[in-house]
Amino acid sequence: MGQPRARAALVPVSIQDLGTLGGAVSQAKAVNRRGQVVGTSRDALGRTRAFLWEETLGIVDLKPLTGVNTSANDINDTGEIAGGGDTGFGDFHAYLLSAGTSFDLGTLGGNESEALAVNRHGQVAGHSRGAGAPMKHAFLIAEPGTMIDLGTLGGATSIAHDLNDRGEAVGLAETKAGEPRAFVWTATDGMRDLGTLGAASMALGINDRTEVVGGSGHAFLWTAGGGMLDLGTLGGRTSCANAINDAGWIVGVSQTGETDARGLPVTHAFLRTPDGSMLDLGTLGGEHSAAVAVSDEEGGILRIAGHSHDASARMRAVLWAVRLG
Repeated sequence: MGQPRARAALVPVSIQDLGTLGGAVSQAKAVNRRGQVVGTSRDALGRTRAFLWEETLGIVDLKPLTGVNTSANDINDTGEIAGGGDTGFGDFHAYLLSAGTSFDLGTLGGNESEALAVNRHGQVAGHSRGAGAPMKHAFLIAEPGTMIDLGTLGGATSIAHDLNDRGEAVGLAETKAGEPRAFVWTATDGMRDLGTLGAASMALGINDRTEVVGGSGHAFLWTAGGGMLDLGTLGGRTSCANAINDAGWIVGVSQTGETDARGLPVTHAFLRTPDGSMLDLGTLGGEHSAAVAVSDEEGGILRIAGHSHDASARMRAVLWAVRLG
């Protein structure tokens, strides 16, 4: 599992409601080490809109493309943002917002694409439909203007969920038998099946050490040397790891073993430390939360983005801050 890591003391976390663009619902999708957060929010007209949140500015509509519905899925440490949006012509295209300019990244030949990840070099990964093809394929844009189809594991569909600074992508791909499997893709070796913990698997995060996290019934951590490690839960039946930073801090969501007012399993955001401890990050006062992204440490602070129900059961984008002792 690579180099040993020292235990880090944690100071209790803070959680901040990032608000909405006028509607009732918002979700944060990514955070960088500067504390900038991107995600989606309903506006006052009920449309789904991409947002950027900063401490000094609050939440603002990014307006990356000309259509009605847009998403912002990732932001790198230089502030470049990747997502998708209506083009105004009935299509939905991936975009990259860089230095105030939005670039339509096109598709693999079909009418739909969406960017889910951007690394510090401005390389982008996501999924797109091909010409005349109903199924999505994972893509990578390693050089501007060139969208590479990453293929599948023999099946019809694949999606690239994350990308590290080495240009390695991870996601989900179907096998010939139609089974969803976590994969890692590299330019030298192509797409590799990472296996499962006994259930369908998907990979959702990768760091620059090629450590991969995702879900297969339980949250997992995969390494080339150790294979797929079951990370357990917060006491419930299922969990999923959504992101990992370069120091090995992992965030995700887990059932707690409790049930909510509707009799459904309670789910809480978690932070897993490099030494293997799993911390419940709590909620805004409601019963459910999920952590989907974690920044690299900056000034002794880890920033974690996700969403939580508030006391009125409304879903809100949130930012957790954890001080490392």
